Amino acid sequence: MKIKIIYLLFLTAIIIGLQARGQETSDIVIGQKTTIKSTVLGAEREILIYLPASYGENNYSVYPVIYLLDGKKFFHSFTGVVAQLSSDASPQIPESIVIGITSQDRVKDSSPTNSKIGLFGKEEQYFETSGGADNFLKFIKEELIPFIDSTYRTNSYRSFVGYSFTGLPVLHALFTIPETFGSYLVIDFSAWWDNEVTLKNAGIFFKTTLPKNKEVFISTADRVVIDYYPSKYNRTWNFIQEFEQKHQENIGFGYKKYAYKSENHHSMPLISFIDGLKYIYRGYMINYDEMYSSPYSIKEKLDKVSARLGVNVLLREDLGNHFGYKFLYDNPDMEKAMFYFNYNTNNYPMSSNAWDSLAEAYYVNGEKLKALEFFEKASNLDPKNADIKKKIEKLKE
Repeated sequence: MKIKIIYLLFLTAIIIGLQARGQETSDIVIGQKTTIKSTVLGAEREILIYLPASYGENNYSVYPVIYLLDGKKFFHSFTGVVAQLSSDASPQIPESIVIGITSQDRVKDSSPTNSKIGLFGKEEQYFETSGGADNFLKFIKEELIPFIDSTYRTNSYRSFVGYSFTGLPVLHALFTIPETFGSYLVIDFSAWWDNEVTLKNAGIFFKTTLPKNKEVFISTADRVVIDYYPSKYNRTWNFIQEFEQKHQENIGFGYKKYAYKSENHHSMPLISFIDGLKYIYRGYMINYDEMYSSPYSIKEKLDKVSARLGVNVLLREDLGNHFGYKFLYDNPDMEKAMFYFNYNTNNYPMSSNAWDSLAEAYYVNGEKLKALEFFEKASNLDPKNADIKKKIEKLKE
């Protein structure tokens, strides 16, 4: 009996020990949180910041920025989408920084006009503070964006994203400060606001000339007429149809209306965000036939996307390196290997690894002087890399 008790106690101790070991945890960091003291708004604002996985790997890569309203609500799911769409061997968008913006007063920050009239045509005290969108956009343009650009490695391309009521300031930004963002992703926005004032403002906007190309994607879902929601027509869809017919030629306009049985106003944000990003960066994804059979077409393809967006859109450095080595060793094709390695050095001239890989290709091809030249260039960019120094010494011997 005593032996059995001792055995059970011993077994229990082992189980508890194993459970304790299994409960060892570490943090999974998705982003950062900071506050900005705004003179424009007279208050501190909370900002959520997501940086791509590759951000800490070098000091020369720059990234487009996605400014996301309703930051607390969508930060986790939307940054996951950005990470997934920009990863693996067939990325559909470039790696991007995401800035989640939270509102202390969502109604005030989002509405371009002051009105107390709600969705059902009746006055509601909830909307008493409305009409602060201009001030909110001034904060984003004059305080938030300069802070982000001075703190992180950003390029000049910015996207602005809003859902439902926060879709209003996204379109208001297009109408009033079009120089600030390159693309606008509007998810089932509150087109009913203030007797469809956004549609009226769009009519004025259509008469203006835009100096640069813009990309706009708007989504909505079919409405169903019920006692609680007696809308006879979908005001967002009405806006989409007007926008499609009358927008300026240098606006790329994409839209999608989801069937009511598959999506509704509350279920569609995530799928709309995915569809919107894929529309904005249409033409970016590299297919397998291009990777393996005609890599030379990649540069032409990405150059077209770059011209449309007005910013350099590049093949990921690690992807160029991966396929370069695939053709250098796994499926030898020196011409294709050289294309990828040269393309990387053109896109990332401050990358020691890109020059090191190009030098290795020349070495394998028997061009020792060229190899030495580029190994030395790689070493100058990364003087502490002992491996590159060994390659240089071996070649000089």
